[in-house]
Amino acid sequence: MFSVGDVVMYTTYGICKVADITEQNDKKFYLLIPLAEAKTRLSLPIDNPITQLRVHELLPKDTIIELLNEIPFMEPYWIDKDNDRKNHFSEVIKSGDRRETIKVIKSIRQHIEDIKDKGRKLHATDKTAMRDAEKLLLDEFSYVLDVDRQQMEIMLNTELEK
Repeated sequence: MFSVGDVVMYTTYGICKVADITEQNDKKFYLLIPLAEAKTRLSLPIDNPITQLRVHELLPKDTIIELLNEIPFMEPYWIDKDNDRKNHFSEVIKSGDRRETIKVIKSIRQHIEDIKDKGRKLHATDKTAMRDAEKLLLDEFSYVLDVDRQQMEIMLNTELEK
């Protein structure tokens, strides 16, 4: 359980601060405020399995650095069936598994390269998955490493291109 003042990763909104813990009808709720959207207030039931799956501690600096160093060795993959791929990518991103989220980004980028010469375009759902995955990773990594978001994007791109 998180405490008031903790900064957490909520895989739907990004980095949030636990502003309060409230109780309604004998149920406890987190009141989260996304750092990127200070006017937004999110009330999530603490004992809800979905909340427990999607709200995570931020990774420590050393773990993020290890992940960045591992990127060149991560193998991209592709799921041919559009709907299966969409569901898989969505579940990976919502799970908060950063290593798998990086693999999703790397896989989509590899697919972009594969289809570029064929004159085909990336599916909108794949673009959305890549955008969502990159946002979550860049927000968390730049926050934890205390690096400007644009600089973090350059660092991530450098590792993805290796």
